[in-house]
This record gives sequence, structure tokens and C-alpha cells, in this order.
Amino acid sequence: MLAARFHGDRRVTIEQFPDPEIQKPDECLVRVMACGICGSDKRLFLGDEPTEEIMGHEMAGEIIAVGDGVSRLRVGDRVVVFNLITCGQCAYCAQGRFTYCTDKQGSVNGGYGELLVAPERNLWPLPDDISYERGCLFSDVLGTPHKALRLAGVGEGDTVVVFGCGPIGLAVAQIAVARGARVMSVDMIDYRLEAAARMGAEVTVNAEREDPTERAFAWTKLGADFAFDCTGDPSALLSALETVRPGGRTTLVGANQGMQFNPWQCLSSRDVMLGGTWYLHLEDYYECLRLYRTTAVDPLRILTHQVPLEDIARGFELFCDHKDGCLKVVVLVGLR
Repeated sequence: MLAARFHGDRRVTIEQFPDPEIQKPDECLVRVMACGICGSDKRLFLGDEPTEEIMGHEMAGEIIAVGDGVSRLRVGDRVVVFNLITCGQCAYCAQGRFTYCTDKQGSVNGGYGELLVAPERNLWPLPDDISYERGCLFSDVLGTPHKALRLAGVGEGDTVVVFGCGPIGLAVAQIAVARGARVMSVDMIDYRLEAAARMGAEVTVNAEREDPTERAFAWTKLGADFAFDCTGDPSALLSALETVRPGGRTTLVGANQGMQFNPWQCLSSRDVMLGGTWYLHLEDYYECLRLYRTTAVDPLRILTHQVPLEDIARGFELFCDHKDGCLKVVVLVGLR
């Protein structure tokens, strides 16, 4: 099969790899149709280390073979692939809250290749009327923001400040509006702020030209009910903490790897809650499907570019360098 190999320093080649094979009774062989380029994948392109593994984790495809122990799915089924491999036995797995699994066992990658193998429990049905290009964005791109908003408790009439207008931040804005909230979006790139306005953001702030905290208090009077940091930037998280009202809640969605702050000043003295969230649960996937059918929530509102597998390097260049108004890129694998 064909797949992308990342060599580091912006060099990607399309090479022949051995076809993966089913090794366990509960596994399925999937033909990848489409895979999104995730912000966490930028390191593959921009880093200086080669990657031997076939990467890509925002994928949808078609089942072409099943193991002897597979009972729910059949050859020909259309599926979205859930990235995290869990034990499938603990109480959390039984509830579909897979990110809480007590015995995580790796991840399913391979979206930047033509075929992959995944456990049956990692394959979620994709309705026939939802395209693969749209469907591959229902896991991470919609599901992760939905889980963040659900756990925070955002609802009708709440004020929400979203830091970062990449795909995740834009999806947070979309879903927050669908839940009845008012949204202010913050970024440093004007075309991404324009996109946030299209998603329903009532206020947009370029943080290079204006103080988000001052603007948030001018907008809300008391401070926002909720803030979401979708950047992973420590300075953005500090601003998010400062932006919420006393008793408000800030949620860390971006992959912040470390920072220093004063817990008394930022949290305790104002009864501010700080929480974090990662990826999605099964209920978030199905709720995103419902929102797509009943509201304006749609991941294709974020998608700006589609490239064939052979042109994946150009897709990464557009995404990483913010070229041509790029917001989100989907790699067409089996669809090319």
C-alpha cells in the first residue's frame, strides 16, 4: 500500500509499505478514505526527526475485512476511527468514556496510508449520508470541543471567551453558539478571526492589537462565565484565567506542556475553577451527529483545503504556514 513517510525538516515522501494484516480476532481492516491534518501533527512536518510509523489519526474509511471475533461490524461498513486503544473491559470503557480507561494500550494511527487495522471497538458507524471528508472531522475536530463544553456546563445565555481560532477553537465557537451561548474569539491572525465571526462569534479580538481581558470585561461587565484555551500557549491560558468572572471556569483544551502561575491570585481568591480535557467520549460523537442534523454545526464550515495523499506535503505547508487562508486540511486517501 501507499503511505506518507515523514523525514523531518518539511520533507515527506509517498512510499510503498507492506499491507497491514489482521492479527487478533477483534480487529478489522479498514480502507482509509479521508484523514484530517491535526495541529498535533505539525511536529511531523516541522520537526527534525524522521518518523517510521505511519501517522494520521483523524480518519474515516470503509471496512474491507474482519476478524473471526468481530460481531457488530461487517465488510462494507463506513466508519470513523477512534484513535485511543483501550482495554475494553473496565467500567469506563463500558460507559464509552474511553479517555478514562485504566489500562490504555496505545493508539490507532495510519490515516496517512491506504490501509490500517483497528479493534472493532475503535470503529464507530458513519451514517451513509455523511461524506468521508466530513465524517473524519467528527472525532477530534468536533468531538474534542464538544466534550470540553459539555464538561464545563456551557448553556443558554452563558458568555464564552475562546482563545485560539484554529480548527478546535472554531469548533468550540460553533458548538457554544449551538448550545445558546454568546462567544468572543481571540487570535492573532485576522483571517482566522473573520472565520470565528462566521462561526457565530459576537466579538473578535486580535490579541496583538487589543487586550483580550479588557475587551472581555467591557463586553460582559463582570467577566465571562467560561473561557477555553485552545492554543496551548501559557500566556493565553493566563489571559483565559483573568478573563472569567468570579466563580467562572477556565478549561484547558490546547496541549499546554507547562507554565507557572499564582494559584491564589488566579483561582482561589476569585473562586475560579480550572479544568482540562482531552479528546472525546462516545456520547460526544453521537451528540455531534445530532447537532449536525439539527443546528448550524458542521465541520465543513472549518475545512478550507483538500489534497490527495500524493500532495500531502503541500497540505502540511498550507496548514503549518497559514497560507491561502488555510484553516483545516483533509487528506483524500481512498477518495483521490
